Amino acid sequence: MAKQDRAALAAIQNASPEALQSYYDDWAQAYDADLAAMGYRAPQVAARILGEYPVVRAAPILDAGCGTGLTGQALAGEGFEHLVGLDLSAASLAQAEAKCCYRRLVQCDINQPLPLADRQFAAAQCIGTLTYVRDVSPFMRELCRVVQPGGLILFTQRKDLYGDAFQAALDTVTAQGLWSLLYHSEPQPYLPHYEAFGRAQDIHYDLYRTAD
Repeated sequence: MAKQDRAALAAIQNASPEALQSYYDDWAQAYDADLAAMGYRAPQVAARILGEYPVVRAAPILDAGCGTGLTGQALAGEGFEHLVGLDLSAASLAQAEAKCCYRRLVQCDINQPLPLADRQFAAAQCIGTLTYVRDVSPFMRELCRVVQPGGLILFTQRKDLYGDAFQAALDTVTAQGLWSLLYHSEPQPYLPHYEAFGRAQDIHYDLYRTAD
């Protein structure tokens, strides 16, 4: 990945959906190798967290913002068998399909209502993608809608973006009785070998249980 593209990664969070799709389409072929070089381990950490809870391994799991499928690979490594992935980038979805760990892949903008039926997933995750979610509360309500009662929702968010507005958005969903917090991690490394990010871009892992 060229240095100018690395700089763009730090600035692209406010891009339009069209620009974001183009950016990740262009990066899809090199994405896995580049993220490995940056020290990216969030998919494996997230999969281990989800794997510590009594989620049936054959139950449907939603991977929102699945990208090239690194997150799906990690879930499959924990024994999860029925994965559905969503992403904006068609080229990234092609890379995810080649990994053969998803039952279904859907191209969509997760800032819009999800093209999924109610209560069909035992769990959902969104790893390394909330940077691009413009309005957090509606998205989290959508995850609550498609996850079964008593199911799990796991996501990451960067420390520098986990401010009062983000917490208020999560609290709104809690106040609406849609979920309750099970686990909130201390900040953990995100891209430790990426020079444009420092400790301010460490990430939190949050796990919620949907209402029964």
